Amino acid sequence: MYQDALLAHHRAPHNRRVLDTPTASGARRNPVCGDEISVMVVLDDDVVRDVAFTGRGCSIATASASMMTEAVLGLAAGEALAVADAVDRMLHAMGTVGSADAVLPTTLTPLLGVAPFPGRHGCAILPWQALREALTAKR
Repeated sequence: MYQDALLAHHRAPHNRRVLDTPTASGARRNPVCGDEISVMVVLDDDVVRDVAFTGRGCSIATASASMMTEAVLGLAAGEALAVADAVDRMLHAMGTVGSADAVLPTTLTPLLGVAPFPGRHGCAILPWQALREALTAKR
């Protein structure tokens, strides 16, 4: 489960910072474990021009947030939402390679290691839920 890529993103998360002037933001909290993730995006013509996250979470939540920021940067909001949906489907399919993986960027494949552990799905999906909140609030 804790593959090298997940641990690397946890130890040195990418885009963990506050954006000065975000276009939209979303926040999610897991009351069971206490993970809290906020996601900020800058949209320009419906394209994610910048994305960042703040908060605290376990290694999986932090790594997922870090990978998420890299995966959606430069995508249209609808494309970013499609990736979020694909991550959700992949986790609930217990890591089975199939149609859900077709739209997943290869940088997100380390999340497949979380799929066999249903108790950790909430950790991995938390930043994606915050992203979904930010992008749908802006539509």
